[in-house]
Amino acid sequence: MDILESKDVITKKEHNCFGCGRKFPKGSKLNFTKSVDGGEFSSAYWCKTCQEYWERNMKYCDEIGYGELKSEDFEGWEIIRKEIEVNEQI
Repeated sequence: MDILESKDVITKKEHNCFGCGRKFPKGSKLNFTKSVDGGEFSSAYWCKTCQEYWERNMKYCDEIGYGELKSEDFEGWEIIRKEIEVNEQI
């Protein structure tokens, strides 16, 4: 997979995070990525928690399905979610 674009955006409508599957309302700050894999283009939105989880626990070549960062390691994902959300409220 090749990442063509990755940027933080303020959403103009509701979106789900690819990593955890959570729904985020319009006006949320998410990371938007465009990629190509085997000639197929795709795009996805990522929340801060899933971005941090990926950085700490995953390698570039790892592949996941929709919502699997949360569903496959809920305890580890939840630890990071609490860190991220507490820091955002300060």
